Amino acid sequence: MMTFAEYNARLCNKDLQEYFQYLLLERAQLKNSEDETAKNIIAELQGIVFPSHLNGKTIIELREQNEIAADLAEQGKIDESIAKIQQILEVYPEHYSAFYTLGMISFGQGNISEALERFKEAFEFNPFFTDAISRIFDCCVCLGNTCVIEELLNKALVLQPEDPELLETKQHLKNGTYPKRLAELIKVQTMEKPELKTELLKLKQMLESGNSAEALQKIKSLV
Repeated sequence: MMTFAEYNARLCNKDLQEYFQYLLLERAQLKNSEDETAKNIIAELQGIVFPSHLNGKTIIELREQNEIAADLAEQGKIDESIAKIQQILEVYPEHYSAFYTLGMISFGQGNISEALERFKEAFEFNPFFTDAISRIFDCCVCLGNTCVIEELLNKALVLQPEDPELLETKQHLKNGTYPKRLAELIKVQTMEKPELKTELLKLKQMLESGNSAEALQKIKSLV
């Protein structure tokens, strides 16, 4: 992972450098500052601070509000979290982190299609935000359709061709695999499909009765 100094050296624009330093000073005063990564900061600078009409201080305040919303969601206070996000979006309708948090809420509730749309919005408003790509990939795997992720992943790689998370996602996509974080979720989803259980019971009965031809047709239909 690159250090703050290394990222700062890569910033050629003076305004970006000033915002960067301002953000670092603000974050240094927070107890959880050690959890902040240079990668997240550079994503914010490139994807939201520089092209937006808001100043650095407002951006930081919005970010802190979004962190509060995320914490509320983790505590199970979904309505409060969504209300806080709505307040953020009233000030800045393109705030990518707010959409990301909404996506996490939907994903946690099992609303994968809804989560996918929110993560796509997060990426649209900040194409440097690689976490959005990771979550879009997660949604696509859960939905059994990776068509969406391919195009967006390529766009992200154009901007950050050496990003390790993007490259890992590309490798999973190529190999038809998925990260460990999805293993338990996919297992649970499979177990919770009542229609699949019903079909498997029918298949079991066919095999037990010696009706192998019909069982073979059933397998083909399921696959």
